[in-house]
Amino acid sequence: MAAAGLAASLLGGLAVGPAMAQNNSSAPVDISADEQETITSQCKTIFRGAVEVLQETSRLRAAKMTLYNQKKAKGDGGNGCGNVDRVEAEGEVFYVTPKQVVRGDRATYDYSSDTIVVTGNVVAVQGQDVARGDRMVVNTKTNDVRMESSAKGAGKKNRVRAVVYPSTSSSTSGDSKKPAAKP
Repeated sequence: MAAAGLAASLLGGLAVGPAMAQNNSSAPVDISADEQETITSQCKTIFRGAVEVLQETSRLRAAKMTLYNQKKAKGDGGNGCGNVDRVEAEGEVFYVTPKQVVRGDRATYDYSSDTIVVTGNVVAVQGQDVARGDRMVVNTKTNDVRMESSAKGAGKKNRVRAVVYPSTSSSTSGDSKKPAAKP
């Protein structure tokens, strides 16, 4: 499994519009939730309750999602809010595309560092390949991925673990004909 390929698009989408699309798509972003609260004085918008964000064939689900916008400097047109700076999703976060599924308890996308951090029982699945850990960090510019665990040392439970199936010789793209694994 190419961990970078698996995780590179994870939540990176949180860059276009208010929610998803690091895939450089100009497709509309559709956000639904049980409620939405905008706190203009803090430049943030909170979506609560069965939050679902759709763009093209990608989907993000979470219990809560908060969008933090940059505060405009007084010289930039007053005390308003600018572009989205950071997005936080929490509560059984799932990111699903036709080729991959990533889940965790919490995910944060930080625009200034182009970094996605997924924490809490992280499971990343692509085809039959599965990687697990406590924390996954993805640089969306370089596609560098680091999976971490608090457990250290051979024989310890809950260490980073990956199960990788070799590509079949009949597959030129590396995609196997085997069914996708479930996280």
